[in-house]
Amino acid sequence: MKLSSLLAALACAVTAIAPASMAHADGSCNAYRDTTAAERATMTSVLEAAKKTLPPAPAGWVLVGDDQASAPRNLCRDHERDPWNYGYTRHYQNVGNQDARNKMVADEAATNATAMKAKQPRLDAAMARISKLTEQQVALMQKSDMVGAEALDKEMAKAMAEYEKILKEGDSEQRMAAFEEKFNRDRDMTITVQINASGEIFGSDAKNLPLPPGARAAVHWIGSGRKPHEDRALILVGQWTPGAEGHWQPVRRAGIAVQGAHVISVDVVADSERLTPALAAIDFNSLAAALK
Repeated sequence: MKLSSLLAALACAVTAIAPASMAHADGSCNAYRDTTAAERATMTSVLEAAKKTLPPAPAGWVLVGDDQASAPRNLCRDHERDPWNYGYTRHYQNVGNQDARNKMVADEAATNATAMKAKQPRLDAAMARISKLTEQQVALMQKSDMVGAEALDKEMAKAMAEYEKILKEGDSEQRMAAFEEKFNRDRDMTITVQINASGEIFGSDAKNLPLPPGARAAVHWIGSGRKPHEDRALILVGQWTPGAEGHWQPVRRAGIAVQGAHVISVDVVADSERLTPALAAIDFNSLAAALK
């Protein structure tokens, strides 16, 4: 992430996204229909109950975006006889140490500016060399001397490599990576409750967690590399059937309408040191009760 992107991120609010429609997992659908008021009322009731099981923002944190639970307003008719999939996500952001993060950005900008000032004369000289070679190549091509123009390619590549070398001096890439890691540490957290997911897949390096009340499985694994030290937990509540390679399939509850809750999955993405207290703050007893 470039410094400009980090500065922009300080003012960026993440918007909570509620599912507007329901379709099959592969995205294919031949026809949609609007959900009825009664169907939306059932789903909203389930979502509101799920929402109450999630913890409020920890001290020094805030909830970001629209924190409303919204039922889907349309669905794919191809699969309307299967349990309907919908969900709710709560976004959290750490603002308690914002002054410290702002100072980190300012300090990094000052360090970067000082380093660039020291490099600038050599960068200017390297760029002047690149510009001169470019002019020479253009002049040769205008004379249809393609052989002569191509003969300058090696010098051009050497000049550009020299420019890049100067830019990277002083472990600039490593320093920026270290800065990004420190800046992004424990900044955001999301908790998503999915009702009737068509299936769930555990990460290849998933490790078991203690089973919360009503859970069929609970694991965590290192996140997808979006942020340093990011951990992800997935807890399956209700009846699920395990398959190969971390695949789990839901078991439909007899006598429950398709828009009701058949299974629940809870997905938590947080800093590795915040994951355990975040899970402990979720009311899994009430989530399990929603399936009884």
